Amino acid sequence: MKISNYSLNYSSLLAKGQMDLFEFLTLCREMDTDGASLHVNNLPETGTSFLKRLRRAYLDQGLSISMFSVSTNFGRPVDQHEAELAKAREAIRVATFLGAPLLRVFAGSPPTEPERQAAFDRSVASVRRVCVEAAEVGLPIGLQNHNHGALCRTGDDVLRFIKQVDHPNLTFILDSGQFAGSPGASGEAPAELRDADYLDSIRKTASIARYVRVKFYAPRADGSEPGIDYDQVFNILRSVHYESFVDIVYEPSRHGGDDLRTAIPRVVGFLRSKIHTDRPAPTGAVGRYAGLNTERFIEPQSVRALPRVTFLEGPAVDRAGNVFFTNIPAQRILKWDVSEGKLSVFRENSNAANGLLFDRQGRLLACEGDGRVTRTDMATGRISVLADAYKGHPLGGPNDLTADSRGRIYFTSRLSNRDPAKGNVNAVYRIDPDGSIVRVLAWPDIDMPNGIVTAPDDTTLYLIDADGAADRARRVRAYALKPDGTTGDERLLYDFYPGRSGDGMAIDAESNLYVAAGLHRRRGSSETLDTRPGMHVISPAGKLLAFVETPEDTITNCTFGGPDLRTLYVTCGKMLLSMRTRIPGKAAYRPEA
Repeated sequence: MKISNYSLNYSSLLAKGQMDLFEFLTLCREMDTDGASLHVNNLPETGTSFLKRLRRAYLDQGLSISMFSVSTNFGRPVDQHEAELAKAREAIRVATFLGAPLLRVFAGSPPTEPERQAAFDRSVASVRRVCVEAAEVGLPIGLQNHNHGALCRTGDDVLRFIKQVDHPNLTFILDSGQFAGSPGASGEAPAELRDADYLDSIRKTASIARYVRVKFYAPRADGSEPGIDYDQVFNILRSVHYESFVDIVYEPSRHGGDDLRTAIPRVVGFLRSKIHTDRPAPTGAVGRYAGLNTERFIEPQSVRALPRVTFLEGPAVDRAGNVFFTNIPAQRILKWDVSEGKLSVFRENSNAANGLLFDRQGRLLACEGDGRVTRTDMATGRISVLADAYKGHPLGGPNDLTADSRGRIYFTSRLSNRDPAKGNVNAVYRIDPDGSIVRVLAWPDIDMPNGIVTAPDDTTLYLIDADGAADRARRVRAYALKPDGTTGDERLLYDFYPGRSGDGMAIDAESNLYVAAGLHRRRGSSETLDTRPGMHVISPAGKLLAFVETPEDTITNCTFGGPDLRTLYVTCGKMLLSMRTRIPGKAAYRPEA
């Protein structure tokens, strides 16, 4: 993410002649921001000569013009819209000349509450007109959410407005302090919004945001804002891979904040500290792996190599303690008889089976990479297809799966399509006991889903995002899991970037994750070697607790087994490994109440 400062913060100084825009840009450079945004009202003139000087000043200061803004109110009666459109057209001209990447507009507010729906409809029509005209010069239009009384005051309002405008030139500018429920939203909240959750609105809209305004009212000495939970805000932004500007908007008048010449530099420092946590520095063993208490979780000297085959994946253990795992290149599901130390082929022609899991009845579930999830009756060998399509489109390669105590199956699906109009996208699906299929999570809220587990008490769903492309997600996410099988609040649990992310994982009885991650050597991707190859034990709070390096590339997955559930089986390159753990794994299921 990059930091931008907003000219409107300095409106009073600019209006009194105590500062001009060139001094504003110099100040931004001195604070080491990456960009500066402008409001049209702060320009003393908009003639070509002045705009040339202003554009050159941006270049000389090494700044980006991050955004250009105009304040429009299309909630007004239709006979006043031409004046609003004229403001927007002038802003389009200026923004285009300056090279701004987008123009901020407001939907506006209804004249009276009974006119809200009519105002909403006429605002949609005029914003669409602005989008059409700006598209002719290649300037995107950014709709910004704005306060309690406005037409776009909640996340649901924003989504509905954008859907009704239905124009490809419209995008979204997220203002962290202007959703209903936030302390900075102006105007008294109506009764139905007094308990509104501004963070919920941010969660609903963050994935479509292409620009973010960060509001500050009375920043503390360290620059943090007591009125907005920026830990959660940045966690949400990181979860959707937001990488663009965070633009400072300082509004101290109603909150008694400090002088902006001292407050904003503190805010810049605070934001820089938040941004620098987005990507862990490539510290290798000195940082990430220092001071671990591995023996608290894995018994020393307990790692054992079992059979060597070829590239292995997806281990699962049956009730007799036998380990089943997949040989993807050979299209086989293999069985390791623990008591006899014997390897055999359980199934040929596995349709590129990957992740495996035994259900409550002892049947073998398989994510088949060729596009389906199946269930095998171990007594008869009969294979049933549980899922091979969603909403009429075939599934992308199912990858890994888990189940909760109610017998609901959750599986990840990975494929190259990112256009929902052309079919399914990367997603997590749930198969209910009655056979119905529900999509729980999907791109762009997630990137490249891989390993997945549920907590022993069914309250959390853990998901690995693993994309080797540059600047893509390599992290473990945690989602609140509701009783009906849907997900709630999301948090970033652990970030492996820039190294290789986790692949598969297992969970113990205390909700610690055992994540298979890392590389011995580069493999032609942007993944670095900062993530060491092996088993990473991560607490429910996201702390790396223990690490055991594995001897061969590439570690892929793991599962608990053994009569006491304290043997961790790991698929690693051509090897099936075992190691003893101090804490037993999560039981396959809890008895039904």
